[in-house]
Amino acid sequence: MMQYASLLIALPLFSAFLVPLIKRASKKVILYYLSLVTLIQTGIAAWVFKEVYTSGKPIIVIAGGFKPPVGINLYIGHFAALFILIIAVVSFFMAVFSIKAIDVDPIDKYVMLFLLLMLGATGMIATGDIFNLFVFMEITAISAYALTGYNKTGEASEAAMKYIVLGGIGSSFFLVGIALLYGSLGTLNLAQIAMLASKINPTVAQAALALLVFGLAVEAELFPLNAWAPDAYQASPHPVTVMFSAFVVKAGLYAMVRIVYLFKDTQAFMGILNLLLILGTLTVIIGELSALRQTNVKRMLAYSSIAQIGLIAVGFGVATPQAVDAAVFHMLNHAIVKTLMFLAVGYVAVKFGSPQIESFRGLGKRMPLTAFTITVGAISIVGIPLFNIFWSKFKLLLAALQVGKTGIVALILGASLVEAVYYFRLLHLMWFEEGKGEKVEEDLALGIIMLLLVALIVVIGVYPDFVWGIVQKASADLYNVAQYVKNVPLLQGVSP
Repeated sequence: MMQYASLLIALPLFSAFLVPLIKRASKKVILYYLSLVTLIQTGIAAWVFKEVYTSGKPIIVIAGGFKPPVGINLYIGHFAALFILIIAVVSFFMAVFSIKAIDVDPIDKYVMLFLLLMLGATGMIATGDIFNLFVFMEITAISAYALTGYNKTGEASEAAMKYIVLGGIGSSFFLVGIALLYGSLGTLNLAQIAMLASKINPTVAQAALALLVFGLAVEAELFPLNAWAPDAYQASPHPVTVMFSAFVVKAGLYAMVRIVYLFKDTQAFMGILNLLLILGTLTVIIGELSALRQTNVKRMLAYSSIAQIGLIAVGFGVATPQAVDAAVFHMLNHAIVKTLMFLAVGYVAVKFGSPQIESFRGLGKRMPLTAFTITVGAISIVGIPLFNIFWSKFKLLLAALQVGKTGIVALILGASLVEAVYYFRLLHLMWFEEGKGEKVEEDLALGIIMLLLVALIVVIGVYPDFVWGIVQKASADLYNVAQYVKNVPLLQGVSP
């Protein structure tokens, strides 16, 4: 039964190759076909999540029957099960949104790239092999490049080119880092790398990890390799923007932390943690201050999203069990809230032709449901109690205080204050200023999706304990490297 988990990779791959055949039969059904595939993927991901969390054991898929480290394996533990489910659910929601939002041809190419983007992010989180991780990262990146430029405008082409250049730099760093590790340890399997980590020269380990961190910083949107993100978020199709924020960045961040934490018991670890803290702090400061002066709401959300990723990186940089719990909780909460925000803002842009801030003037009267969901998302991001992000920010604060890092406390509080300025400015514009135009009929399907996300934000905000228990199991999957190594069925005779 466990081999059925491989469908999480196989289904989007083969479905993407079937798109040309679907197009020949009927071009109109392509986007509905995308919705069907992502719905099936969600069902498989939900089954995998249930199996992992009820049994307490990871699902390990061994490709071709060859045990690792000779063969490639998928490792779906508590973290992977949770975030693969998030990838599938968000992809299904965006497939539904695509029916309303995508009208630029060729739509069949959009569907193929959409499925490959979902495949790449899923593979990055599920793989147990560092070179296979690189392959899935490239699938994700190439799909993202093409989707960024999909709208065929000058703005989109420029954003895609910037993404390609920075992505190429990141891939080069990552490959050199892999080469250093392989040259030193003679293996590409993540579990075996962890077993042998203490044998590598500390200087070589630090150099390799630094290269891998900078290589993944492009997808993880960490400074200084995140300059592509605001342009790509603004120029890409609205459903794609949601996917970038909700799970592409999370896959990059997960891959970075998974690799770094394999060296948790070595001399190189502390130096890389300091690097993560510096990059995360700079990402928060630059992201928040940049968001403050934006007049394009989609771009403002992009900078806000970058800043939140910086906070997550800071949590992983603290690297205590409490900080890792809080960082994973913030990853989950951020995925929920930014899915809602980018969906709602993208829907406004579809209706009024632009995500410029003027389109949101008087939105409370013209699109009350959408305005309400934006309001809930904004209040949550700021960190108001009874909404989900309050708890993850609070947990990050407690984790920082436990190790005496008052600078991180000041960073979180300062970021929340800046967020309050630009989000409440948007809310004032929507609810207290008069806009042009009549009330708009809002789409039922998108309204239901937005209300489901609002309900999730409020339920986690009021009753956080259940989700917190899930998050703690997911974060332990990252932090407890010894258990990760123990779970992977390496060939007999392989030893540290």
